[in-house]
Amino acid sequence: MKFKIKFADQIVGLFILVAVVFFAVIVVLIGANQRWFAKDYRFVTSFQSATGVAPGTPILMKGFTIGKIDELKLNADNAVDAKFHIYDTYYDKAKEYSILELTISPIGLGSQLLFHPGKGEAALSEGDFIPTADSLEGKTIIEQELVEIPPKDDTITRLLANVNPLLENVNKTVITINRTLTEVNRALAGQSTGPLGNIVNDASAAAAALPGTMGNVDAIVADVQVRVAGLLDQVSSLLVEFEAISGNLVATTDSIRDPTGLVPKLLDAGGSIKTFLNDGNALYTKVMSIIGEVEKSVKSLQGIVTGLNGEMPKIAAVLNETRTAIQQAQDVLEGVRNNPLIRGGVTERVEQQSLYRAMREGSFE
Repeated sequence: MKFKIKFADQIVGLFILVAVVFFAVIVVLIGANQRWFAKDYRFVTSFQSATGVAPGTPILMKGFTIGKIDELKLNADNAVDAKFHIYDTYYDKAKEYSILELTISPIGLGSQLLFHPGKGEAALSEGDFIPTADSLEGKTIIEQELVEIPPKDDTITRLLANVNPLLENVNKTVITINRTLTEVNRALAGQSTGPLGNIVNDASAAAAALPGTMGNVDAIVADVQVRVAGLLDQVSSLLVEFEAISGNLVATTDSIRDPTGLVPKLLDAGGSIKTFLNDGNALYTKVMSIIGEVEKSVKSLQGIVTGLNGEMPKIAAVLNETRTAIQQAQDVLEGVRNNPLIRGGVTERVEQQSLYRAMREGSFE
């Protein structure tokens, strides 16, 4: 006896339909979980290195996965271009001044790609470029506080993140010091074309020209000394003549005071005065002219002495200035010989008293 199930085809079809529905539901659930039917917003960025980043790397924001890396490519500038997407549920976080930050654990616990939303009001358009935190644009955004960066909980990472800029600054300082020392060495060697090299070249030129200048100064000083010596000789001769005239005047005065001397002889009836009067005043006129010449000579001598007294301070000042210039020139030569950058400058000079005195300090006795 055959066993028949009424409506067997319908029951089989129902089971198949239920299975298809279940399969479709499972597919939909899997697809929803895998975001097959969700809208993703795609953006681009650039990394200095792809270390710690690969296609499929999640993009995190405060512990939530808001997107993933889609593609990495090395460009002509040896940088890594990256394409990534952000889920539609977090698209409102992608605002102006947003940045990406790649953090690598210093103790080998992996890496994280963090998304920091910007503080701008405008939303980013799909396909826009989002800079990284270590790029120049990203550093500018961070310095201007245009992005929200939450504090990191990893103490070691935070300390190392602070140490890295310090080491970079130390490295830059060392490089700057090396460049400065190199420039100084090149300048001292006469190979630099900068300001320091010009100063060294000018100092060398001045030192080379200094002997000629010193020769000119010595010649001027020698000429001044010769002229002053000549003037002093003339003054000495004039003083000798003036002393002789003074002696003659003293002798004449003594003769006048002597009752038996010149005056009685002149006043005697047979003396010289009568003789002067008997020759038609010719001898008297001659004597008066001689006296006039003597007065002129005395006045000229007084003018010369007055002029010398007025010029002696100037001559002394010229000699002192010349001596100071010679000392300064000698100091410059000694400083150049000693190399002040290494040996400490110019040796202190002991002040020497002048060997010359002004005319007014002399004695005419």
